[in-house]
Amino acid sequence: MTEHFRLSYNARRILATLRVQGPRSRAEIARLLDITPSTVTRLTGSLIKDGLLGEAPDPWREGQKGYPAKLLNIEPGGVITAGVYVDPDRIMTCLSDLKGTVLSNESLAVPDRSFVAMMTVAGDSVARQVQALGLAGRRVAGCGVSYPGQYSEDPTRVMRIRQFKDWPAVNVARDLSPYFGMPVHHMNDAKAACLAELYHGACTGVRNFCHIWLSYGIGGAAVVDQRPYFGRNNGAAEWGGLFPKSQPRPSGQDLLDTLAAAGLPMEKLSDIEDRHLELPVVAEWRERAAKQLQWLCLVIARTYAPEAIVIGGTLHPQIIEGFLDVIRAAPQLGEDFVTTPPRLVRAARDNLPQLGAAALPIHHLMNPATYAGQAVKGL
Repeated sequence: MTEHFRLSYNARRILATLRVQGPRSRAEIARLLDITPSTVTRLTGSLIKDGLLGEAPDPWREGQKGYPAKLLNIEPGGVITAGVYVDPDRIMTCLSDLKGTVLSNESLAVPDRSFVAMMTVAGDSVARQVQALGLAGRRVAGCGVSYPGQYSEDPTRVMRIRQFKDWPAVNVARDLSPYFGMPVHHMNDAKAACLAELYHGACTGVRNFCHIWLSYGIGGAAVVDQRPYFGRNNGAAEWGGLFPKSQPRPSGQDLLDTLAAAGLPMEKLSDIEDRHLELPVVAEWRERAAKQLQWLCLVIARTYAPEAIVIGGTLHPQIIEGFLDVIRAAPQLGEDFVTTPPRLVRAARDNLPQLGAAALPIHHLMNPATYAGQAVKGL
């Protein structure tokens, strides 16, 4: 489908620059990236031919003498990607363009929590949307798949959460790809959600930020200089490991366990409704969890010193917004923290977690950090 898209390192740098800074002329790109104008002209010509870039006259030079400069911009429909998000409550799928516009999406009930059943439903959903939009065989760069779980020593696998305890030891190439009929990329739910904020959400122009994802567990990711930093075995920024599972922690599963211990058993996070939020047991949990998250933000601020910390997830929206209110209202992030704290930002895309998964093929296709070849100045 996109076999001909084997983008060079500098082609990826050009696309990354336009994504962050918006339309730019060829001369500006050459200056920003310190590559020759002839190289920029050659590479952008190929990107235009492949449909990844478009160009339009510079409105600031309208009416001026001489040949007016043209501005290059990313062509949203140049590549389409599919996204699949799976958690114990639901299966969510979509097709998206390069600008993060969702062209179609489906939210599906979980038939049962077996791996085969859930991936079959997800694969059928993606195929149905590709067919409905007439995209079969055209520019579908691949499918991103995300689901919760902490990474193991094998970066193609994540450890199974309690609700998926009967899943096999999933290998992406062997076990996921057959369900989708296209190249498949996998990332756990928290890191995929961070990509959605980086490419299409609250932090498209933020150079350095950290993401906290609150779902059944606690996950996250770090972005350094507009590039995700995954660390060894994709294990960077797995904040949940700072809160041992044997202790009270600010996770959705801990909230469910707390409710069950109080005689209010609930199977899913989506079962928590507005009326439950003011129950004394929930109010006490929220107060304790907010303090734990404030401490986590202090740890992030001390270690990463990011410009922003983004908080989102599949917990009830009022719970997440309440955490933000508490942390923002604190007179200081922590004892002896006397510098300006990072901005606390509400995630903009956690209502569409499948969009984070759909950003995975874009990340692998266009980001300089994923370039596997040798970086050569003229390529």
